[in-house]
Amino acid sequence: MRPVRRPSSILGLLLHLARSASPEASRRLSLVALAILGAVVLVLWFSARGASRVGTFNIENYPKSDRQEAGAFDAIRSLDAVAIGVQEITDTAAFEASARRRLGEPWRFVFADPCPKQRVGVLFDSAALALLSTRTIRETEVYTGAKPAFEARLAPRGGDPLRLIVVHLKAGGDGISTRRDQLRALRPVVAAAMTTGDRVVLLGDFNTTSDDDRREIKALADATGLEWASKGLACTSYWNRKDGCRGTALDHVLTWRSARRIRARGPCETEGCSPGESCPIFHREVSNHCPVSVDLR
Repeated sequence: MRPVRRPSSILGLLLHLARSASPEASRRLSLVALAILGAVVLVLWFSARGASRVGTFNIENYPKSDRQEAGAFDAIRSLDAVAIGVQEITDTAAFEASARRRLGEPWRFVFADPCPKQRVGVLFDSAALALLSTRTIRETEVYTGAKPAFEARLAPRGGDPLRLIVVHLKAGGDGISTRRDQLRALRPVVAAAMTTGDRVVLLGDFNTTSDDDRREIKALADATGLEWASKGLACTSYWNRKDGCRGTALDHVLTWRSARRIRARGPCETEGCSPGESCPIFHREVSNHCPVSVDLR
């Protein structure tokens, strides 16, 4: 006699009962099974989302206007990320209030403080990530008025904690030596973070204007064991020059292990790095930077 196969799960048991029940009972059991399957899929998707995609976005002197607010949060929503390192936030209360209104009540904003007027911080979805701790990192304050870095430690639904370190380094072609000093000051901070077992991500506006800057980013990655995920991005921002609008890669992401995918979004993705004689409307109304998203492993 062939042995009877026993269902190996609750879902399997429901389907087994549905096949042997009356038509009405079978229909009800099938609906219950589908509801359970849908819930499982939703939980798995939400868990993966909570652990897999983060971003960085320099929102130029936010808030400049209502149009900037609308455009910035449309861009953030399109990332489908659960945590975004942000720079140049000048009104932190207004930024968080707008996030809750436009993205949903669970969204929260934590930031470096005290700090110059342009703050760096992390915007995150508290329904997907629990905030474990924050700290302001003073090592990048190598000159008067320099912006500190900021760290937010977050716990997704399943998986190891996520440690986001957000930076906004000195701007301008004359700031190469200062950015070198800032990146070298960050090395022991990042190296210590890498020993914790957390999933470490260093991201933000590095203001990379030269090959010297890129060499310093590589040196930091080599010294700490981080992967330079954004190394291949052609542009993450726009420079409005007399001879036209040109893209440049100022924003970067470094991850504790190789990323699955990284993209410069917004007009950097849709219009490219050489959009023509004038920069995209996004440049004028929202920011001279594009948001960047990274899918983690």
